[in-house]
Amino acid sequence: MDKQTIINRLEALDLSQYPYFEIRELIRELGKVGFVIFTLHPGKTITRARCDGNLKTVSDLSYKPQQYNKQCQRASTPMRTMFYGCIVPEEQNIIDTRFISACESSSLIREGMETSGEQTITFGKWEVIEDIHLLVVIHKDYFHDADNSLLGELKIAYEDFLMKYPDAAKDIDISAKYFAKEFSKKNEDGFDYNYLISAIFTEVVTTDHAFDGVMYPSVQTGGQLGFNVAITPDAVDKKMKLVVAYETQIKKIGEKVHIGGKSKKGTILQDYTILYENIIE
Repeated sequence: MDKQTIINRLEALDLSQYPYFEIRELIRELGKVGFVIFTLHPGKTITRARCDGNLKTVSDLSYKPQQYNKQCQRASTPMRTMFYGCIVPEEQNIIDTRFISACESSSLIREGMETSGEQTITFGKWEVIEDIHLLVVIHKDYFHDADNSLLGELKIAYEDFLMKYPDAAKDIDISAKYFAKEFSKKNEDGFDYNYLISAIFTEVVTTDHAFDGVMYPSVQTGGQLGFNVAITPDAVDKKMKLVVAYETQIKKIGEKVHIGGKSKKGTILQDYTILYENIIE
């Protein structure tokens, strides 16, 4: 079965029936496909956010424990939890990752300009201590207007990759475009099955091909500034460490959002608990 036929079969599935095994086998049947690989080297920082306060342990700012992982998310199935975070290009400020992760995590921000209110949010700054290898899900037809230098560089790398393999370029591009579409979905009706294909794709990538995870442009920010990453628990435990926590407030009035005020800095102690101190701003 050629790749376009397999994609057509994936697109024809009724996702509301949760056809997990059929999706997994169709993705496996695609065989060899081409994607850009990006490595996070030691010293790189990843920001993780949770819309909650008084988070007392490192695990509170890590991946969701498997026993509480009940629904599909963009890059995780109920069978396999993942760590979600944000990265930006080296030249950008870490505040940009807070903005991306706040948009991804905060229901208050996502509710649009009709809603105002306040919400507590806690950011964790994680540091890479061993190379983390991620598969990049991008395509030139998605987020082409985003102000994101890393996205631009990776798209160029992808186009160069296609030029090196002209005989396979069409098949490679068919697959890359399809999965980029799936990772760029807006889940407007709130049903977790809308994420089935991107979630199972990530599961196949990390189990069958031993990647540490995937990275993709943030849908909630329109691909601006940086990337989301989804990383396996095993890679988090072995290749990352939490270096600081930061608890603060989201204040939203219509379309205006301010992050800051009533802030606390959290120091990571040897027993993996977090000790907070008030910050005077």
